[in-house]
Amino acid sequence: MQPLFFLSEAVPPGSKEEMVTYFFDIFGNFNPLVVEIGSGNGHFLVEHAIRHPDRNFIGTEILTGRARKFHSKIVNRALRNIVVFNGDARLFVWEYLYEETVQEFIILFPYPWPKKRHHKHRILTAAFIQMLRLRMRTGGAVSIATDYTEYRDLILDKFEKIGGFINLCTQGYREYPEDYPKTLFEQRFREEKREIYFMRFMKS
Repeated sequence: MQPLFFLSEAVPPGSKEEMVTYFFDIFGNFNPLVVEIGSGNGHFLVEHAIRHPDRNFIGTEILTGRARKFHSKIVNRALRNIVVFNGDARLFVWEYLYEETVQEFIILFPYPWPKKRHHKHRILTAAFIQMLRLRMRTGGAVSIATDYTEYRDLILDKFEKIGGFINLCTQGYREYPEDYPKTLFEQRFREEKREIYFMRFMKS
């Protein structure tokens, strides 16, 4: 298995049938697929993959240095159910995935771009959320964590307006799940006494 893929070098599957074969060649099975958007050095997703050998995990990371550190963690632990794609997550979701493919998308602490003139750089746009929904299985979920209140409210508003999702948190958001591995950002934010907001939306 080749656990590190470069989007600039790989050729995406040309159909859903080719995609199924593509991922079977990588993982050797048809287990549910979990995709993390913005994996950093893989600290979270590697631990998540260890805890859940019955799922296949793909991490996306745009920075090559972080992707290589992520790759090293996979190799050092000889994991067979996780790979990393180095490149823009939006291109990966659009070009490599097809309808009703992903069981869960995970987006933990995306950069909030707090200044108004930078809001265009935020990854959780309406178009991207709609793209995620197209790629998800019915009953699949998008799981998101942020420490930034304004971004939390924006995310909640966008998912409600787009429709086709059920918010699984009765108050809109909840505490960071105990069954999720800790992330480096989550640990740092707790040390700084920041509140963390976790949201999960199921495709209906």
